[in-house]
Amino acid sequence: MTHTCPLRILELYSGIGGMRVSATESGLPFKIVGSYEINTTALEVYRENFPEMTKPHNIMGLNVDELRKLNPDIIMMSPPCQPFTRQGLKRDVEDARTSSFLHLLALLEEVPQPPNMILLENVAGFETSQTRTQLISTLSRRNYVWQEFLLSPTQFGVPNSRLRYYLLAKQKPASFCFNLSDSVQNEFPLCLCVKGEEIETSKTRSCHHCAKPSLSSLHCLLHKFHCAMHPRCFNVGGSYADVLPSLSYYLDVTNNLEPYFLNEKILNKYHMILDIVNRDSQKSCCFTKGYAYYVEGTGSVVQHNTKVKISEIYSRVQELAVDTPQKIELLQQLQLRYFTPEEVARLMCFPSWFRLPKSITNKQKYKVLGNSINILVVTSLLLILTKNNKS
Repeated sequence: MTHTCPLRILELYSGIGGMRVSATESGLPFKIVGSYEINTTALEVYRENFPEMTKPHNIMGLNVDELRKLNPDIIMMSPPCQPFTRQGLKRDVEDARTSSFLHLLALLEEVPQPPNMILLENVAGFETSQTRTQLISTLSRRNYVWQEFLLSPTQFGVPNSRLRYYLLAKQKPASFCFNLSDSVQNEFPLCLCVKGEEIETSKTRSCHHCAKPSLSSLHCLLHKFHCAMHPRCFNVGGSYADVLPSLSYYLDVTNNLEPYFLNEKILNKYHMILDIVNRDSQKSCCFTKGYAYYVEGTGSVVQHNTKVKISEIYSRVQELAVDTPQKIELLQQLQLRYFTPEEVARLMCFPSWFRLPKSITNKQKYKVLGNSINILVVTSLLLILTKNNKS
């Protein structure tokens, strides 16, 4: 089904509004019938961009009657990920932060007419959790068909690794525009070729490069995003994953970047475990909510001064004794810095119109961004979820 009437979206765990931004970027007509979030900082960012969000709403206060009245066509959600991460001790259903999601599953079991569609995002690892098992059981009992994925923005041409679990579900008799699999898929099911838009004008609706189904709205989305980010829009063949642009298109050039330089303590203690990239790099590590305040595994740092060779600096550093002033002086030549919050937002594909309010600190910005979603990936999934079936 192609939606001409506004898609009624219920946004759960809305955070800073990533799901709503994705719906906006999709070009689909939609209406937010409800938005549930309790984190005050996230709500402040949400209100900066969507002023009508006025107060916190707790999912635990949602009941069957209220869900019936909201009558959503689709639930879009990104439940708390901590119960499924190593740092969160993987307590799964025993973690109190899972209680609201289990409450939602109970509502889906009871509501007379559940929503036609569901889009869910979470961390890699959710797919092996007891919570996921309960979700699948609920979907099966309520007559849904579904597909699970593990996808990263790099597959969509974005130089940032952020592997995440995604689930798309539809109520029967609706079906998807691609073949379903019982296993979690590591590839996007539709064509992601750079020249894919040309397929739409040919006799076949499948790509002659990758043999996957082609969707014009998806190619328009990818083309629009990449041309907005890069002055030289892609003019080559292959998939977006094969032609990752450099980070230079995502980095600030005019801002005062000195506040983001790593201090001596960090350089001295953590220089051997930093993931260091520069303007020419075509990759960066996943940014977490602890970025710039914890070092290990929270995201990459930028070598701001590329006139010196990092290999030579590190070679000389390793020859020096621990805690010598010369070591710090050498490392400081690299001018290693954190990505700014705006750069992180760019790599997470938030559009240029999206604003982070000046009233919140950088630490708060990193935290809410680290808890958010990649807009391009979710928008792409929303387009194929709402696309009519294979026939």
